[in-house]
Amino acid sequence: MKFNFYSADINEDYDPAKHLKKFETLSEAHDRRRRLMSALPEFGEPGRALAERLNGCGFFRCRSAGCPVCLRAFRRWWGSTLAEYMARDPEFWFTVSIVPPDLFDVGHLGGFNYGMLKDRVRKQIARGPISEPVVLGGIDYDLKHYDDDRPPRWCPHLYFLFGGGGKGLVDGTFRRHYPKSEDVKQPVFVTPQKTSDKDLITTATYTFKSRFKNRRPCTDSRGNADTEHDDLAFHHQAELAILQDQQGFLGRMIRHGNDKFLPALRVR
Repeated sequence: MKFNFYSADINEDYDPAKHLKKFETLSEAHDRRRRLMSALPEFGEPGRALAERLNGCGFFRCRSAGCPVCLRAFRRWWGSTLAEYMARDPEFWFTVSIVPPDLFDVGHLGGFNYGMLKDRVRKQIARGPISEPVVLGGIDYDLKHYDDDRPPRWCPHLYFLFGGGGKGLVDGTFRRHYPKSEDVKQPVFVTPQKTSDKDLITTATYTFKSRFKNRRPCTDSRGNADTEHDDLAFHHQAELAILQDQQGFLGRMIRHGNDKFLPALRVR
């Protein structure tokens, strides 16, 4: 039987909806879903099919990973589950951000082979210097803008929690696979996880985001290179939602390792 996160328990001590002020409200999720349904039909049959699926989401949930309301419910379970698990040994964890070189033109995000990316990352973990780590997170998306005449492009990337080892060992697991480029100065970024309950909930929830951004190069007040961001237009959110619907929640997840105390590693 497939896992149904709607029937899974949420530990109220780690529920992001109760402990994070910026966690989306149910009303906000409903509003985003209504606006998304208006933008989807311009993407032809896939868009119309998803719009119809979202329109039917009510007492019986559609369970689409492209539905803001269902995604919010999933994130409550996911965030609370991971935070509760990390709290057992909070100094054991590192956050890892990886930006692969693969970019996709607007209108062609459907060509992203997320399964191949996940398989590649699993092999990199398995061949790394840390044996049998627990890894939990998801695939994230930005629309990357440039300061020259190039059009914006989709930039799928990874954000996950890595259990075990030290910062140098975790960095060494991935650094050689993702070299720097002119557009990506730091393709691998490893940070020790902060250990307060609120920090654990924040990071666990962030590994499976619901809001996606435009990212533009800029200069800060001291003249240093920086990045500014804002929410995607609903036209772009609709293109992304079609891909997310195809992925499903499990398709977007990054999971590696095994621990009897975390059934989320084994759900199907």
